[in-house]
Amino acid sequence: MTNKSPELLEEHKDWLMCSECGELQSLVAISPEHEVVCYNCDHVLHAGHGRWLEIASALTVTAFILFFISVFFPVLTLEIGGQSRDVTILDGFWALMARDSWILAALIITTLFLFPLFEIFALLYLVLPYSLNKHLPGQAQVLKWLIQARSWSMLEVFLLSMVVASVKMADMAVLYLEVATYTLFILVGVLILAVFYLDKTKLWSWINTNNYYTTSVEEKIYDCRVCHAMVGESVVHSRKTCPRCDTDIHWRIPNSLQKTTALLIAAVVLYIPANVLPIMTYSTLGAVETDTILSGVIALVGAKLYWVAAVVFTASIGVPIFKLMILAYLVIAVRWKIKLGVKHRAFLFRLTEVLGRWSMVDVFVVTLFVALVQFGFVYTVEPEGAIIAFAAVVVITMVAAETFDPRLLWDVLDEENDK
Repeated sequence: MTNKSPELLEEHKDWLMCSECGELQSLVAISPEHEVVCYNCDHVLHAGHGRWLEIASALTVTAFILFFISVFFPVLTLEIGGQSRDVTILDGFWALMARDSWILAALIITTLFLFPLFEIFALLYLVLPYSLNKHLPGQAQVLKWLIQARSWSMLEVFLLSMVVASVKMADMAVLYLEVATYTLFILVGVLILAVFYLDKTKLWSWINTNNYYTTSVEEKIYDCRVCHAMVGESVVHSRKTCPRCDTDIHWRIPNSLQKTTALLIAAVVLYIPANVLPIMTYSTLGAVETDTILSGVIALVGAKLYWVAAVVFTASIGVPIFKLMILAYLVIAVRWKIKLGVKHRAFLFRLTEVLGRWSMVDVFVVTLFVALVQFGFVYTVEPEGAIIAFAAVVVITMVAAETFDPRLLWDVLDEENDK
């Protein structure tokens, strides 16, 4: 006689489980404009935006049109000694490819073209069929990838890089802002608002009404960090993926501390050459000079461009150090089981997720210089090895934040309560 596996119970419940502290909370009837915040850790569980569908649809269609203008038309034109050169967003990618800098070129094309393009098409694939109540294949996967890929779409960081690069170039030549600069500025704002207004909770409920999956009503419940479905312990052990969005689901991210610690050590090691070695070389009328990140900040201060120096220092030196210190602090707090200040550490973790990608400013500035400042003997800029090390630090710290499970911070309190 064979044992029959328990039947999977699927239903909808007006519950939400916080993805950061793991608290299960019951929802009450609220208006579409209300925001739902976890009572335990203050993490936003749901942000209501009223008439989100009309706004998100209009913004997404606008972003679709603006994207192709912003990417394929020139953003800047530089004139030196009667010579002129213009640049598009993708010219930095081609310039790096020509110099066999494959890793950096891949990072540029991924963060400035592929991820933003996917983001726009994913939004179109979700909001337009939703408005027509038309289900299409793979919408759950598209929404899952959209949520996971959002932090790697960096057009807004590139826009700040353009401002910094423009101010730096203003002393060496005449610089013109082209039409794509203005469309890019609008595109960044439109995309941010489109994602902000997107009601992901309503989309998940539309794709699959059920958000509660168990084989027994008394078993422990886990939270899917992507679609926020509540999944029973037996289902997690048998399937190891969320029944609604097919994302890997665990009680805690496996080997979270080990992964974060290893990535943290790698980032610290790479941060040294990233700051000590040159990031780019200037060649002007036969004279060759190199710049490190710090020397570039000092040069900006010497030119009395204090606010630009502050931006570069904050993004390229302050934020990476701050993020490394926070991640180290979080790892130590979990390992040493520090109980005081858990809510404070949860806030710091959310801060690392927000700030991490803004360190890419210097990477994009160097890419713009390499693509734009190519005037032979008169003036030429070339990238150096430190820029690859610095880009690696940014990427590694972003991955380290993703591998860290914030629920570990709250486990210390749970252990104390159990005692």
